[in-house]
Amino acid sequence: MADVDVGKMSYAELVSLRTRLEQEIEGKRDEELKILADGYAKKLQAAGFSVEEGIKALLPYTEAKQRGSTTASTSQARVLYRDPANPENTWSGRGQPARWLSQYVAAGRQREEFRVES
Repeated sequence: MADVDVGKMSYAELVSLRTRLEQEIEGKRDEELKILADGYAKKLQAAGFSVEEGIKALLPYTEAKQRGSTTASTSQARVLYRDPANPENTWSGRGQPARWLSQYVAAGRQREEFRVES
């Protein structure tokens, strides 16, 4: 793997790199999940179970996770930025910038161009 000297990269180059990394990470995540699912399906079938039975056996784990997440509900964050090309794309200004906004900024646009009027 080639070393990348991020200290010498411009802000726009870093944002572009982050976007490419996020896409690559998502692709690798999907690949690894498919490999795990294939292995799980083969183990189930080898033991004489159907995939449906395996999924049903996993339900208590997902239900427990859902029950555990019943802590104080958070209010919906106010939309601060909106994509003019697709108004459904929004960002509250919390956490990492939305991918669509990062792509605009990497292309030379200013974040404030997308700010919603209060």
